[in-house]
Amino acid sequence: MRISKEIITKIEGEAKLELAWENNKVIDSRVSFLNFRGIEEILKERHPLDALVITPRVCGICSHAHISAAVLALEDCYTSLGYPLEISAKAKAIRTIVLNAEKIQNHLKWLMVSVVPELAKHDKRLEKIVLPQGKPWVATQEAFSKILKMGAIFSGQWPHGSYVMVGGVTCDPTQMDIMQARLLLDEVDNFCEKTLFGVACGEIVTEKIVFGTLGHMPLLGMIFEVLVREPFVTLGRSYDRFLALGFDNGLGAQKCLKTRVVNADPKYVSESLVNTFFEKNGHTYSKSALYKNKYFETGPLARMMIQKEPLVREMHRKYKDALITRILARVIEIAHLVVQTRHLLDALCIEEPSCVKPTFPIETLNIKGQGVVEAARGSLLHRVELQKGKILSYDIITPTVWNLGNGTKKEPSVIQKALLGARSVREAELVFKSLDVCSVCTTQ
Repeated sequence: MRISKEIITKIEGEAKLELAWENNKVIDSRVSFLNFRGIEEILKERHPLDALVITPRVCGICSHAHISAAVLALEDCYTSLGYPLEISAKAKAIRTIVLNAEKIQNHLKWLMVSVVPELAKHDKRLEKIVLPQGKPWVATQEAFSKILKMGAIFSGQWPHGSYVMVGGVTCDPTQMDIMQARLLLDEVDNFCEKTLFGVACGEIVTEKIVFGTLGHMPLLGMIFEVLVREPFVTLGRSYDRFLALGFDNGLGAQKCLKTRVVNADPKYVSESLVNTFFEKNGHTYSKSALYKNKYFETGPLARMMIQKEPLVREMHRKYKDALITRILARVIEIAHLVVQTRHLLDALCIEEPSCVKPTFPIETLNIKGQGVVEAARGSLLHRVELQKGKILSYDIITPTVWNLGNGTKKEPSVIQKALLGARSVREAELVFKSLDVCSVCTTQ
């Protein structure tokens, strides 16, 4: 049996991927994250509201997701005591608008920085797409910038905005702000139409696109053509179990077993220290997250499967949870996020209060709370315990912990199962990056 060790770059932070080979196929693997951040330790003994300033620093890519989970955890402390806060529809919408902006830029950045360069190694046509001076690359950079500008109209800055407060948000947008946000969103929609889909995002969402037309799309069609070649249609399959704990559209926590969707509950989430430096003989700072002691995949594919997105469901029927379905689901979610954001902007009522202060200060609480959001990479969970006006403990469970934590050879994790059968390091890297990795988020 041969062992190879690869340092994986072009991710947030870095990771080491160790692969065991037999007959030129991967038969086992483990992922190591070697740099410890320690944000959970830094938060101990601090004022509860410090979490709204410190947790966005967990990550430079999904900082709004972290502050959103943090504020929900603090607000949940009031709910647990029997005094739920009244968060206005306006404040909830603004939080979602900024979170959507962050997801859209994250999806686009992942596609152009991690996925397309890997696929370009298999198809020369895609090499032109990732040339820094090429039109598609420049257009994508402009789309990153525009969607983040749209979010920053409400958050004030990106990344690391601290505009979210217990009880709502601190911004108070005008009609001019909303109009400017709509214009920026329209420009991103135009980019998606010209560069990604060949049609406006609304047409993707309204089910006018069928599986047979995928190959005719501009960039998505080229990606699809490369991915349908063997062995990509079977590469990267895992457990076919999906989890989304942080829906804010009324669905609540849900899980999907193959295609069957049922309710879920974050109380069944646990963490494993096996294989970590926190336990004897560990090799990584990344813990593993489990739901009822089982590994579940989180992220855009999970969300699209749970929401029964027709195109993704059709791909799943054909390819199951292989990386082709995972990659295309994430691109298609961009269209849903654009359309949802436009609806939220159109319905935003500036007459409503931005923030309703709690009737008693948070320093008086001795209680536990948790907040869950759907970040770009998947479900993000923050748990906090307050005592005598300070943070007694803080726990962060990130999407990478769900998707890229380590199990054992007998019971492999999501990524370990997905890597089985890869025939080269190049294929293994593509599977690894299809689940998107964030080292800095993970090692807390």
